This record gives sequence, structure tokens and C-alpha cells, in this order.
Amino acid sequence: MSDKREQRTRRRRILGAGVRSLGRGVLHTMPGYDRAKSWQKTGQDWFDTLGGLKGAAMKLGQIASQYRDFLPEPLIEQLTRLQRNAEPWAFERLEPVLDESWSDEQRALIAELDREAMAAASIGQVHRATLVDGREVVVKIRYPGVADAVDADIDNLGRLLKLSRFLPMRGRDIDVVLDELRERFIEETNYRQELAHLEALRAIELPGFVLPEPVPELCTEAVLVTSYIESRPVHEAPPERGQTIVEAINLQVFTHGVLHADPHAGNFGVTADGSIALFDFGCTKTLDLDTRRGLRDVVAAALDARWEDLHVALEGLDVVPPDSWARHGEIYREIYASHATASLEPIRHQSPYVFTDDGLIESIRGEIRASLRHWKLFNAAPQLVFLMRTLSGLYWILRNIHAEADLHTELQKIAAGDYDP
Repeated sequence: MSDKREQRTRRRRILGAGVRSLGRGVLHTMPGYDRAKSWQKTGQDWFDTLGGLKGAAMKLGQIASQYRDFLPEPLIEQLTRLQRNAEPWAFERLEPVLDESWSDEQRALIAELDREAMAAASIGQVHRATLVDGREVVVKIRYPGVADAVDADIDNLGRLLKLSRFLPMRGRDIDVVLDELRERFIEETNYRQELAHLEALRAIELPGFVLPEPVPELCTEAVLVTSYIESRPVHEAPPERGQTIVEAINLQVFTHGVLHADPHAGNFGVTADGSIALFDFGCTKTLDLDTRRGLRDVVAAALDARWEDLHVALEGLDVVPPDSWARHGEIYREIYASHATASLEPIRHQSPYVFTDDGLIESIRGEIRASLRHWKLFNAAPQLVFLMRTLSGLYWILRNIHAEADLHTELQKIAAGDYDP
């Protein structure tokens, strides 16, 4: 996948799917044309294309699937399939990666390696193994060529996003968001960087969580080896573990500024003693102190309905343009108040809050859709892309376990600075 011919093949496949999508988009203007069926076909096309390419292409499809408020539902239904366990590669295709990554001395540390994958994703896949000292481990092997394809995949998909106008975003906003995605994906393809992320998150010692222990002597840029953690699917976690998960995200964001930013069910589990197991640390976002303080100020102002102060905090986070309150203050005030009503009122009067199908997420989505007519009053804020992705993913994990958490108290603690470093 690293040679020029294979790079051209990837480009042709992505552009081919894009051209077909644009062609269907033109037909949408014809009377009687079945738009829902067309979007379904487009989604199937993108699922087949991005899922087959793996790497950044597949990862971008996974992220796009989370934006239900911006993309047609039939398209989202197909892209959501990319979130599920990917089709693993035959082990023979990965053996050259191990040959290039491990010396004879390193290979000698492996007593047994299962050739059947236990899990597969967009960047690599995982195999069980046993070390000569008896430790049970997992070996994560990067797919050949995915690191080389990041820039080309993102550039090609960026062109298509601008041409298709699927998203209500200015071209320059798409560029800055794609640059943020590019940076995270480049990190995610480098397993030495993932090793550093894992060590940083282990150092936090999140209460109620267990993280795998790395085996550094076997870790390389393309291979990551960690201890095996026996766990059940996270949906089997007891509801009270919701409080553990909420406190953990607050510690990561506000206290330590190191965020596990790939929150789907496959990266979480529950152990025999009820601890939450956390896996896959390739996508980890660092938040600087100014960003963390700005987020704290947003929460504090929202709780007190101080809309101009909230706007100032958002301005510091580059979510809104400088001096925009003076020109559009009433519009902003209306947007902030309606969003706060939709998101804060349900949790203000329920302690603990129970994550269930209570209409909360639908109400928030309704406010987002209503606000889209004013999207030009806001900036893309790329540094918050993975934070918002994390909160969205965690919401669905918490909802799947009918989690219970005192959200309003947690927000008050954030506003009071209790989570400040």
C-alpha cells in the first residue's frame, strides 16, 4: 500500500465513490426521485469503499457517522456500520510487519501467538499471545501502508467534502478540522506514540478503571504489546458505574488534560470485580491549560445563565469570532438559552440522572438543527473536535448500561474549580 501505484488505487477508489455520490446528488432535484434510497446507496458505496481501505479513510467514515444532525439518516445508517468490528486480515498479510519490527531476540520472548485475530479495527488488528515468562498479552499489529496513506486519504476526502457540500461548513473550516484529524491519525498510526499515551493515562490512575500494562521491550512503531485484561462487554457494567465513567472524563479533561478520545463500546469492558477496562490509546487528545479553563468557564456561565460571559468564554476557545456579541448578541443569547434549556434542565431536576431514552438527546439534536441557520456565526474550533466526539461516544455507552450519575453535581464541581489541576 506504500508504493505509488497502490496510493493511486486508493485515490481512484475514494474519488470514484465521490463522483458517484455527486451524480446521485444532481438527480435529487428531479421530480419523483427517491432521495432516501439514493442516500442509502451512497452510504453503502462509502461503507464498501472506506471499510475496504482501512486506515484514515475508514476512520473518517467512522467519525462522520456520529454527525446525525448534519447528514441524511439513510447515509448515517450505512456509515455507522464502520463503527463495528472490522473484517480482519489473514495473518499471512501481517507477518511481514512482524518480520520488519522484531529482532530474533524479541521474537524469542514470544512462546505462542494466535494467528486468528481477536479484534480488528481501522489501523490494525489484535492477536492473543503468551510470553515465555507465562504472561498473557495482546499483540496489536499495524496494517501495512496505513501510515503512508494518511495525508493522501485526508486530502482526497477533503476535496470531496467541499465539492459535495454535505456539511454546512466554510472551506477554511473544513481545512482546519481536517488538519486536526490529520494530526490525530498520524499519531494513531505510530504505536510508539500510543505507548506514550497509554503510559500517560496509566499515570493518572483513574479511580475504578483498569488499563493494560505495556510490554515496552516488544513495542515498536508498528507493533504494540500489552497485558491481556479479561473483561466482559461494557453493556454488562452495573448502572452505578456511570458515576465512575463521568468522574473519569472530568479528571481527564479538567485535571490532567489527557483525554482518551476513542470512546466506542469495543474500547471499554467490565472486569470480574466491576472495574471499567479501557483499551486502545492511539487516539488521545491533549488539552492545554487555557482550553481547560475556558471549558470550565463555559460550564460555570451556562449553569448561571450568564450568556454574555458564556460567549466571552467561547470566544477564548475560538468557537465564535472576536467582538461578535456586539453585532449578534440577541441571536447568540437565544441560541445559548435554548441549548441550556434542552441540555441542563433534564439533569438539574434528576439526581442521580439515569441515562435512558428520555428524549434528552433528541431535544439537543433539535436545538442543533434549529441553530444551523446561524452556522456562519460560529467557527469550527478544531481543538474541540475530539472532545465533542468523546462526549458523544460516552453518552451512548452510558445509555447502553442505563447508567446513573449525579451530572448536575459534577457540573457544579467543574464550575467551582474542584477539578482544576
